[in-house]
Amino acid sequence: MKERRDYMFTLVRQWRESGLTRNEFCQQHGVTLSKFGYWIARFKEDQSDGGGRFIPMGSSGPSGHAVLSVIYPNGVRLEVPSADLGLLSRLIALG
Repeated sequence: MKERRDYMFTLVRQWRESGLTRNEFCQQHGVTLSKFGYWIARFKEDQSDGGGRFIPMGSSGPSGHAVLSVIYPNGVRLEVPSADLGLLSRLIALG
């Protein structure tokens, strides 16, 4: 399934760069318009995963404060100075 996904995502990228309409591109590549629409939506979801949901954090350095860790279900681990409770609250809300 990953090979199919990679292939279709490649087609979506090619279509975006081609300047062709969806219909023209699908006809040239032997893909149904509805199936291609499905893969365009999947491509957009894939590109937007996590997009715009990052919170900028300053560079870490010795601050003399204890550090709290936030571990998300997907395994991502963030360490935040415990003094910045506002930041910690926003990070937890992302989960």
